[in-house]
Amino acid sequence: MIKIISGNLKGRKLSNIKSNILRPTKAVVRKSIMDSIRLFNDKKVLDLFSGVGTLGIEAMSRGAKEVVFVEKNYKIIQILKENINRCDLIDSSSIIKSDVMSYLDYENKTYDIIFADPPYRSYEFKEIFPKVSTLLNNNGIFCYESNKQNIDVDGKFKIKYYGNTQVVLWENEK
Repeated sequence: MIKIISGNLKGRKLSNIKSNILRPTKAVVRKSIMDSIRLFNDKKVLDLFSGVGTLGIEAMSRGAKEVVFVEKNYKIIQILKENINRCDLIDSSSIIKSDVMSYLDYENKTYDIIFADPPYRSYEFKEIFPKVSTLLNNNGIFCYESNKQNIDVDGKFKIKYYGNTQVVLWENEK
């Protein structure tokens, strides 16, 4: 079971599914991500490769007003729906069943926070970053979680390591 760490849903348990393609964000990494972002009140969040919704639900627990979850696996979406219902977040969330890269090709809404936690070794930062950077509002934050990899792009990025996990944070300072 996964537990929400903080906010109005603190301690709430989320369902998970055993799968080779699903790797929920560990609690210590999730806490670090959330503490780094800090301000969630009234934010619009996009949760890419959302899995069972751990990052997006944690953001709503901390005050985000709306989360769009993008996930392509039907079985995982069923668990995501269960978690959203369990936390009574139906009115403030939506689920898009889609491949993330295809979704990003057509999305034109903007967001305050974008999470991307792709299956390790399936997508590189340099593939996703150009697409999400156009969807961030001024002062918006992009958070990318992956296995350790070389981030070779220009700009100010904050990179943290947790064992084999790497978290990259970028703020859109237009």
